[in-house]
Amino acid sequence: MALVAALTDWNLPSTSAQGARQYEQLAHALKIARDYLHPRNVTLSRSAVKPIETPEVSSAFQIALRNGRGPSLYSEFIDAVEARFPLITRDVQRYIEKLSLIEAEDEGQMSSTMSELLERIAVWQRAWGVPLRAFQDPKLIGTFTTTFHSLLHSLLSPLFPEHLLTFLTISLESLPKHLLDPPQIPQLFQSVPVNYHKVHPPSPHLSRLGIFPRYSGTLSKVAYKEIEKIAREEAGKGWDSRRLTRARQRVGDGVANWLSGMFEGNEAAQAALRPMFSRFDYYLCKCFFDIRTDELFDIIVDFPDSMAALEDLKECLFKVDQRLELVNKLNAAILKRLLHPGAETKLVLSLYISTIRSLRILDPPGVLLHKVASPIRKHLRDRPDTIKCIVATLVEGEELGDENETAGLIKDGEGDDQIEDWSDPKWDPEPVDAAPEFRSGKAGDIVSTLVSIYQTREVIIKALQVLLATRLLAVKDYDAVKEIRTIELLKLRFGEQALHVCDVMLKDMADSKRIDDHVQGDIKSSVHPLVISKMFWPNIPGTSLVLPPKLLKAQAEYEAAFHQFKPDKHLRFLHSLGEVHLSIELEDRVVEVEANPIQASIIELFEQKNVWTLAELRESLQVTEALLKDGLEWWRDKGVLKDLGKASGWKLLEVAEGEEA
Repeated sequence: MALVAALTDWNLPSTSAQGARQYEQLAHALKIARDYLHPRNVTLSRSAVKPIETPEVSSAFQIALRNGRGPSLYSEFIDAVEARFPLITRDVQRYIEKLSLIEAEDEGQMSSTMSELLERIAVWQRAWGVPLRAFQDPKLIGTFTTTFHSLLHSLLSPLFPEHLLTFLTISLESLPKHLLDPPQIPQLFQSVPVNYHKVHPPSPHLSRLGIFPRYSGTLSKVAYKEIEKIAREEAGKGWDSRRLTRARQRVGDGVANWLSGMFEGNEAAQAALRPMFSRFDYYLCKCFFDIRTDELFDIIVDFPDSMAALEDLKECLFKVDQRLELVNKLNAAILKRLLHPGAETKLVLSLYISTIRSLRILDPPGVLLHKVASPIRKHLRDRPDTIKCIVATLVEGEELGDENETAGLIKDGEGDDQIEDWSDPKWDPEPVDAAPEFRSGKAGDIVSTLVSIYQTREVIIKALQVLLATRLLAVKDYDAVKEIRTIELLKLRFGEQALHVCDVMLKDMADSKRIDDHVQGDIKSSVHPLVISKMFWPNIPGTSLVLPPKLLKAQAEYEAAFHQFKPDKHLRFLHSLGEVHLSIELEDRVVEVEANPIQASIIELFEQKNVWTLAELRESLQVTEALLKDGLEWWRDKGVLKDLGKASGWKLLEVAEGEEA
């Protein structure tokens, strides 16, 4: 061991004269090395920025390293860097103050000043780091860089992240037009398509100064804000076509290429970015989802013209899987804008049908519809005129014709829970978010859904019979072709037996035409009655109306001819129903109208005299004052009668009066 120690100390200076010279040489070399390494103040002299490694400096470092003084030199250098770092801090602060004075609208000045700041910091880093090459150890330069970045970011102004955000935002917005607004490609993308284009970073020093590892959140914030902007712009263009595809293209060509450009030449960073593009697509879908769910009520109102928006929303819903949020937003909008007393039942029913069709596009199994429909169905059940509106929709709604023809028979109790067939090879479990009472196997057509609002279909069938009877009573010239088709369609849904009464009504229509043809061949009457089988038609209330002589005579003549044709039967006219075609010849005009029996009776009385009081008319016609006033006002609106006042009565206007100024 003594020999090893002796050999180790062999090269150390001795106390001899030669040893003294070696000590002096080492001290001189260390001084030259320290001076060369000392962190320079680059603000004082431009020449000091680029220290030159002279032969003397190289020799000094060789002597120091040979004598094992390298670690101490580097340690002293790092201490000096920390001690002199306020020089950089003050220099940077001047730029920060300059940036704070620039107007937000002056993007060019903001960008150039920020670039100067980054360049200035890079000058400091180069000036202090270049001398380390004299050690001929790359690891020391890497260690210095890490230390420099750590000191820099710990002492930077709190305003720096805000200015960096603005700088990066300007950079993204300044991309070439072919990246920000690329030529549209007519194809559907399932994720962000990245067509790589070379994009230079706004400053080459962003990576060199360790900005991105420290401020990666700022970089992401700029990217995500741009994605939000793209989503708003594309979604704001309307619902007439798919917008998500175009938004994905813009994100891929713009944001993705810009982000790749920030790490140009860094293969490891480029590889790490690829999963980021998948997150971009998720965020884009989330933005689209939020926008479209906020608009979903209006999208449903606009259905089917908004089909494209629903397709986009369906894709976003699959990606983000926030079904409960969609349900909550739509339920809140429905409650606020639809389920209130101010909305007509017909409107509520129409939007319910649109909701059914729209949500089936978003979620074919029907779980979302089940959650949204419950409050609407309860609201409709509580309204007294819902049955009437449902029946009118079934009879008059042309949009339900195809479904009537293709769907199956509606059984009573369609809305009740059904037992699942576990042996069915096509059986699938209910979706995980389905409520316990949800059954995906229930009938799914619109008509069945409307009928199932009520526990039994009998109330719907009775209302159907009443409405069809009303429509048949209003038919002219016994032409019930449309009504026959409607009844046949409804038979497919409710069965032959349920609408047997309607078959009897149709038979009465055909028989009435045959009877009228026979009677008209005998007397040429202006009366064309519909002869009904009383037991099969809804109860029709009677009236106390006494017809004037002319109308009464026409009915009597027709009844006599009918009795002659069918001796075992008599007609009893219902004066509350019917329509009379009148042609009224006055002095200066001829008025042709279609009037009801009361209106026709009123005007016939004015053939006897031109002025009648209300009491005289009531005594002659034997109707209530309300019905009589309605009839008189109807003629007043036609410009045939004039109200002379309560005491004077009503007057026939043989000559039309001009409008009052």
